[in-house]
Amino acid sequence: MSREDYVELVRDFCKEIGFEEAGELLHQGVLQLDDTLIGIEYLDERKEIRLLMDLGDVEAEEDRAALFSLLLEFNSNNNGLYLPIFSIHPENGHAIVAYHLPLKILRDENIGLAFVLDEQLTPLLDEWKSAIRQALSHVRSDSGALPPSGTFA
Repeated sequence: MSREDYVELVRDFCKEIGFEEAGELLHQGVLQLDDTLIGIEYLDERKEIRLLMDLGDVEAEEDRAALFSLLLEFNSNNNGLYLPIFSIHPENGHAIVAYHLPLKILRDENIGLAFVLDEQLTPLLDEWKSAIRQALSHVRSDSGALPPSGTFA
């Protein structure tokens, strides 16, 4: 699997979603789908595609501290199929999640990025956003302790 396979996968993805600027997506690595900003990049050393999705902003400082703790718990319990990793965007402070997709599996199983986004990752993204809102709501109304995070993906 190579960068050429990645380029072909991205071009196929762009055709499926009706995005005419595959070259732009390959160059910039950013796409807005509905209300979600998605970063797409190829990790050559690992032969993986990384999808980065913005989970949004948390304004109140006490909520940010709780969010940091929650994201670390999510990472600690991480055993999901796409190895989601949660972090904070260094420039805008938004919570983000990164999914890692082995290019070989996508190519061998003939799985397109549109399928992965529509059928698997977007529903999970909604679940994560809901879990974050619920946990932060719990912190605001309770003693400040976070509920158990469980396992995602």
